[in-house]
Parts: sequence; structure tokens; C-alpha cells
Amino acid sequence: MIGRREFFKAMGAAALVPFAPFRRERGTRRIDLLEVHIAGFQYHEGMRPGVFSMLGKGGELWLRREPDNPYDPSAIAVLTPRGNRLGYLPRRTNGIPAAILDQGVTTRAGIVEVNAAAPTWERVRVKVWMEV
Repeated sequence: MIGRREFFKAMGAAALVPFAPFRRERGTRRIDLLEVHIAGFQYHEGMRPGVFSMLGKGGELWLRREPDNPYDPSAIAVLTPRGNRLGYLPRRTNGIPAAILDQGVTTRAGIVEVNAAAPTWERVRVKVWMEV
């Protein structure tokens, strides 16, 4: 049974727009933006056994802009489709994707590598692209 906390987390995640990776609509062109490890992965929900075990190559991820983030006005959170926060796109690389998201361009993300044996900050590598 879902608890109150999980319910409200899921409801907050419902406001996100899901981005299905590695699938394109006919007539769209994919432009790769970056491929990076998730920043702060070791501090967020991705380290939980139930969450980490659900991550796999080709998996869908959601991106959510956080313009009011006190540490980074270009912050982009990386979440699972269930709303689990895995971390952020690294600050040094998030400027262009943030501007693209702010303009409403379809931006997608997917997992390209999961390595449980890697250091915690390198366990999940993601690719971000836009479709035009």
C-alpha cells in the first residue's frame, strides 16, 4: 500500500512531462546535447536499493528545471518516471539544456550506462537530447 509521503511525491512528479528516450516521432530530428554522469547521485534517492535496481540502460528519465534552486539558477533535476530524484545535470554543462527547456523545446533523457561497481558519483551516465 502506498503511504502518504509516497503519494505526495508521486503527485508532485505528475506535474513533470515524461520524456521517452530513444524513441522519435516521424519527421523529427534528434540533436544530442550532452552525455554526463548524474551530479549528486550519491546524495539522492538513486542510492536506495529499490530505486537503483530499477535503473537500466535505455531507461527513461525525466528532466525538471529548477530556476529557483539557491545553488544553481540553471539547475535541471534528473528523475525516474516514478518521481525519484537521482540528482542533477552537472552545473558545468547545464546552461544550454536549461535555456532549451525554458523555451519549451522537446528535450529527452535516457540512461546510457549503469555501473554498480563504479564510485557512487559515476554509477549512472545519461544522455540528453532535443528533438526538432
